[in-house]
Amino acid sequence: MAEQMGAPENLETPENDLESCVICGDALDGIQETSCQMCGGKFHQPWSQDSEVPQCGRIGSHEDAFAIVFLCDDCYYGRRP
Repeated sequence: MAEQMGAPENLETPENDLESCVICGDALDGIQETSCQMCGGKFHQPWSQDSEVPQCGRIGSHEDAFAIVFLCDDCYYGRRP
C-alpha cells in the first residue's frame, strides 16, 4: 500500500529562499508583507499593532477607483522616478 503524504513538518521558508524588502533590504516572511501598487516591489507591512515587523510602506487611497492601495515608502514619498 502506498504511504500517505501528510503536511510537511517545517512550513517555514528557508532563509536563503526569502525575498527582500525593497525599502530596508531585510528578508520578508511571506506573511507580514505586501506589494506596492505603483512599482510592484514587495515591502514589510505589519498586519497587527503589536507586530515587531518594520512598516516600510503606507496605505493610501486611489481617488478615481475609490480603493485602498498599498505603497512602498519610496513611491509614497515620491523618491522613485
